[in-house]
Amino acid sequence: MEFAGIYGTHQRMQIPIEIGVALHDPATDEVSFAGKAFARDIDVELWKNVTNDIGKRVDGHRRIFNLLRPGESREFDKKFHLDSEGFHKARSAIAAVHSDLRRFMQALNRRNITTLVFFARRREMETFRHARVSMDGFEIRDIQSEIKREYSLKEDVSLDRMSLTIGFAIRKTAISSTHFSYSIPEKYRYIIKPHKAIGDAARMLLVSQEFSLYRDEFGERVEAHVRDYEARKIVPGPPENA
Repeated sequence: MEFAGIYGTHQRMQIPIEIGVALHDPATDEVSFAGKAFARDIDVELWKNVTNDIGKRVDGHRRIFNLLRPGESREFDKKFHLDSEGFHKARSAIAAVHSDLRRFMQALNRRNITTLVFFARRREMETFRHARVSMDGFEIRDIQSEIKREYSLKEDVSLDRMSLTIGFAIRKTAISSTHFSYSIPEKYRYIIKPHKAIGDAARMLLVSQEFSLYRDEFGERVEAHVRDYEARKIVPGPPENA
């Protein structure tokens, strides 16, 4: 899922703005996609991370828009705060989106899904709970936590960094990693990109595949990435004779 803050609450009230799913059938190694943008009459504040070539966050980009008109942006006013009527409208919008989310997940149940895979699952699981989406009967996995535990990492590694590690790429008609490639249905080609819900679902799928099926090689790549990442975080000091 992708989330945004309700404009005027300074990120204190959050709302899901879209959900994306990559469905993988291990028996046939086929992938299909599903997604939904939540369109409600509410202004939101969306932050996008800007990362460098090793996946480190170096900047952020803020955009203000209405969920009914996502293509139109407005200026940010730091002095703007919701009044009581605005908070009521915000709570109603969140409840409506939760209802939309519940119907979306209920429709997915017809696909005979047995396992739900997340990357840093806490936020999504909290949202499912508030939206009264039942997780009963599913195996729940968190790839980020599994990777940290498997390779004894000191900290969680972001999806941006894992995408670099597996060589994630998007071509016109396919997504790919070091060992896998899956075609993209035409209706999803323009929205499968990093930091879009369905694009991040595609990235999670390929990270999961590389981690699950090429674990030793994946581990070597992760460890090499972490060494490079840590080395480039160190700021050189002045020369000894300075």
